[in-house]
Amino acid sequence: MPLNKTKKKIILAAVELFNESGIHSVRNQDIAKKSGISLSNFNYHYATKKDLVKAIFDYMTEVLVEDVYGNQTFIMDGEGLTITKSFFVFQQQFCFFFLDTPNILKSYPENSKLIKEQIEEALKMIKGVNYLAIGMGYMKPEPEEFPGLYDELAAHQWRNTHFWISYARIKGYDDDLVLKGMESHFSLIYPYLTEKGIEANKRFLEMLRKDRSEAEE
Repeated sequence: MPLNKTKKKIILAAVELFNESGIHSVRNQDIAKKSGISLSNFNYHYATKKDLVKAIFDYMTEVLVEDVYGNQTFIMDGEGLTITKSFFVFQQQFCFFFLDTPNILKSYPENSKLIKEQIEEALKMIKGVNYLAIGMGYMKPEPEEFPGLYDELAAHQWRNTHFWISYARIKGYDDDLVLKGMESHFSLIYPYLTEKGIEANKRFLEMLRKDRSEAEE
């Protein structure tokens, strides 16, 4: 069911404040003020912060499915790099969650099942993209002497993307988080790529650098 205008305004305001200050430091009053509505109007739409957080997680899932996991065209075309880039963009959009995932799930355990389902879906998608890349000649086949290696690789890829924003904050990366994330991803999968895959990754990174340079002009 589509969100009404006021509810979406509240959600977007909350996400912005959560990204700035963390989910636990922001009060409902702060969100109402940021939304440009009264606290009573806020409470009419979301009686408790728990209700709001649930709505935000539902909204995050909607964005994730539409922009990342649900893009079957990219998946079937073997555009794994575009999907990975989309996830780094998604992380920036909802960085509060990726910076504090364990504590958020502890405070709002009713959402843990949804998050675990998303993780499993992400792992399945990564494995699917990898096997398509093998079929298209971008990645080497899994070595016969190491069955399950690519399952482990998928888990490493998921960890690298999911916790990238935390790592970037610790390292003090303030700019070009998506580009730096894609460079990190390239270094992780490099040993598994064919020459064709290496060249495809280099072209993709060069395209991102060009887009960044043009945006700065």
